[in-house]
Amino acid sequence: MTAKRILLVDDQRDVTRMLRASLETLGHHFTVVDVPSGEEALLEIKRGGVDLLITDVRLPGISGLEVIKRLRKTNSQAQVIVMSGQSSGEIVVEAKKLGATYFNKPVPIGEFLDAVQRALGPEKAPKPAPAPTQAEESQPGIADRLSTLRRDLGALAVFLVDLDGKIVVRAGDVAKLEMDPVLTHLMSAFSAAMNVCKLLGGLIPSNVQYFDGDDFDIYSANVGRYFALVTIFEGERGSSQMGPVMRYGRQCADDLLNSLVMLGVAQDSTSVVNLAPPAGLAPEAPRPAAATAAPATSPLAAKRPTAAVPAPAASLPQPKPEAPATPLTEAELKALDAAAKKVNLQDALSFWDIAAVEEEEKTNTRSDALTWEQAEKLGLIQKK
Repeated sequence: MTAKRILLVDDQRDVTRMLRASLETLGHHFTVVDVPSGEEALLEIKRGGVDLLITDVRLPGISGLEVIKRLRKTNSQAQVIVMSGQSSGEIVVEAKKLGATYFNKPVPIGEFLDAVQRALGPEKAPKPAPAPTQAEESQPGIADRLSTLRRDLGALAVFLVDLDGKIVVRAGDVAKLEMDPVLTHLMSAFSAAMNVCKLLGGLIPSNVQYFDGDDFDIYSANVGRYFALVTIFEGERGSSQMGPVMRYGRQCADDLLNSLVMLGVAQDSTSVVNLAPPAGLAPEAPRPAAATAAPATSPLAAKRPTAAVPAPAASLPQPKPEAPATPLTEAELKALDAAAKKVNLQDALSFWDIAAVEEEEKTNTRSDALTWEQAEKLGLIQKK
């Protein structure tokens, strides 16, 4: 049975992440694709069709209602759900004319999921799956998501890797590449990148790293703070996939983070997602000391300014950039060499000794002190 295809259209990334995570709870007998604009939605519809369109009304470029109208010309049977943060009677009426189910934002998740199940059909939209018992089954959607990304990007393999460089979930394999040392060094780079982001103020950043090789190319995207999404390409193909990886690979990493959170991963007191591996995943590696926050008494914290430094006033003169040093010509170098040969070592040492004494005398002489003769003229001391 062919999987149903759901297309999410919203330019608000938080909304699509929330809706995608909600759809994951229904099971995985469908494929979810999300795009930020109506134009991209039409391209996705043309490329792979759509069984259920979920769209916002207000989008960059053409509106969600216009997307529905164009969809109806090619597929009158497709189901549609419309959302809007600025509801009006006119929008509701037009949405119903187009056969769409309408929701105001923020979308009520329970009613939204019921509408999705009705749209996909009861026989093909299963109820939420029971609690898994196998280790692999305790990772809902993760293996399927990796397989989809691998297929869409044309990659050799896609792995979810923990801080120890151990593969937690895999899609595909690379027999000719010894993965253990590669992943060990890759996760060292991962940890270093996360430390840099922490110094920049990023708690859970969205990093993507690229490693270029002749035989293979590797991309690494962080999934929260303790996992990495590793995508491996053949060497000739990897460099041309940077754009798709930056978009779809980074999107997949965000989806995996949502799945891990949905598995019961809690948030700490600072509301930062704590990505300790849940039950069924590999044991959590100890958090590196370098990755912990610097204490308030550390030199780094002590030197950190508590207030922004004001910009210099426009009226103050600004220092001019130093001109780059001009290298000596060959003729100048020969002249210096000839002059050096005329001076013996003893003369040179004597010159620097005399210079040092003169400099010390200048340093020890106060500019406001009087000489003996000046003091006699002023009557400060008796003349002999």
